[in-house]
Amino acid sequence: MTYIRRSLRLYLANRSWALYTPLYILGIMTMFSVIIAGIIGISVGYPLPDDIVQNMRYNGGALYAPPGFLFSVGVLAMNRNFSMALAFGSTRRDLWLGTSIGFLITSTLVGLGSLVFLALERATDHWFIGARAFDVQFLAEGDLVRTFTTMFLLAILSLYAGAFFGTVFRAFGTVWTAVSAILVTLALLGVIALAVWQSSLTSELWDSLGAWLLLNIAAVLALLAAAGSYAVNRRAVV
Repeated sequence: MTYIRRSLRLYLANRSWALYTPLYILGIMTMFSVIIAGIIGISVGYPLPDDIVQNMRYNGGALYAPPGFLFSVGVLAMNRNFSMALAFGSTRRDLWLGTSIGFLITSTLVGLGSLVFLALERATDHWFIGARAFDVQFLAEGDLVRTFTTMFLLAILSLYAGAFFGTVFRAFGTVWTAVSAILVTLALLGVIALAVWQSSLTSELWDSLGAWLLLNIAAVLALLAAAGSYAVNRRAVV
């Protein structure tokens, strides 16, 4: 357990990178959403017309902004700390478990930060001008559980996907990293093709679960990425 905690401390050594920057990204995304709404308002007047307000309900910035950075965090976490952790006596398992705890902390903060932004957005009547960044359809328009769950799963999936590809790079090199990316892409396309082929079953699942179907899929993908990163980590070299 001591070495797991040491691996966690390695992950959290740069707290700005591991904890705060994802929240800064959400804040910047919100700022741009408000600025864009403000510019539109200058043209069409305030309060914003109903059609503009309706269009802003489809703002997907909260889903698009964090994954790229969090993916890079996952890549670096499994590579930058690898040699140092093993040099101080940690096993590959200790490194993976300690880093995974760090991933959970980061993802939880992303989820909680999203709730804070959502609360501020609603308390200010959508930033005083009708702008929307978190009170949007993709986050169930203010549903706290869906907002937290969606952002948490998005974060943990991005982190473990980065950890998987980063560890493949360390273990097998550039060529196999590219091959892995191609195989993962083909597998995802195969799942999509299967869903289209079995459209009646897909429709039944969507009718019974709604957006939770997508969240369940995201959870499964996160678990697969986590398992893949753990398995490849056993083969990585110092």
